Amino acid sequence: MVYKYFSAGSPPYFLNAGTTWTNDFQAFIDDQFYNAPNAFVIDEELVFESGSYVPVEVRINRGINTYTGKNLGDDFKYLIFKDLTHSTFIGMKYYFSNSYWIVVNTEIKKNFTASALVRRCNNVLRWMTPEGIYQEEPCAIDYIISRASDSIGTENLVTPMGNISIYMQMNTKTRKIKNNQRFLFGNTDNWIAFKVLGNGVRNYLNNDTYDNDSCRLGELITEINYDNNSNDNLVLGIADYYKVETSGSRENNIVFSPDQNYVLEGATTTYAVNYYSGSVIQSGSFVFAVSGSAVPVDHYTFTTIDGNSFSLKNVEKYLNSPLDISCVGISGSRLMSIDLKGAW
Repeated sequence: MVYKYFSAGSPPYFLNAGTTWTNDFQAFIDDQFYNAPNAFVIDEELVFESGSYVPVEVRINRGINTYTGKNLGDDFKYLIFKDLTHSTFIGMKYYFSNSYWIVVNTEIKKNFTASALVRRCNNVLRWMTPEGIYQEEPCAIDYIISRASDSIGTENLVTPMGNISIYMQMNTKTRKIKNNQRFLFGNTDNWIAFKVLGNGVRNYLNNDTYDNDSCRLGELITEINYDNNSNDNLVLGIADYYKVETSGSRENNIVFSPDQNYVLEGATTTYAVNYYSGSVIQSGSFVFAVSGSAVPVDHYTFTTIDGNSFSLKNVEKYLNSPLDISCVGISGSRLMSIDLKGAW
């Protein structure tokens, strides 16, 4: 039997069965979401490659089958968002458990719930641009070095061999990484150098077929390389640091210590700023000031200690934008952006 008179009502009050079911399920999730031990609030990048983070409600599950031992279970997590329509995509970054995480797989399109597989960034790419500007980006380095071996030349010189893949967010900075570019990983006692292979930049897996700017997860296929004492900065861990020259003074020898672009809530960090020639500190002082920042003044305490140091206290976290500190000196100037993070 057809009840045609039901159609006499106002159309805005009629919802199809799918929408009604979705709304009811969202209401159920809102009510029951935290009745589980794996519900957390983590930090999500506010806008792609912005470096600013906002809280988001998720459930965190195991991301892979850990029984094979091929990958570390704590390096892959499956995020299920409280909001069924939450927007995320491959290449988006998150921060929790003292690490940055990058989305390597999603189930968003035509899917009932919003979820994403994230991988922990276990290191940092550090490099200098041709203009002498320092850049860094969290990255995930694969576990296994493939084709690891020694090649013995005609003069009994042993050349190390081996390839490894590195994954990172494909943003304005990293999309300029070229073939043959070198990076250092490890520590001051033992840096390991890797060079991007001639065809080792994977920047073409578009999220949208015809949009060549939509690839947001990049891969670098690298081979092991030698560290170069004459060109590499073995203190800061930056390959080819001393090959970069700029006109006049070298901007890239203004060094911040510690090399940490964030302060945790409630903590105070003292930064030393000096000119360097190689690994040797040079004379020269700076004038420090908060530069046109959108961070409210009650969220931080900034103090100039002397011409080569300042301190910053994170009174209360502020995730919408970083605090910019200008460091102006006679032989060069630099702007340092510091994030006021939460307690972890």
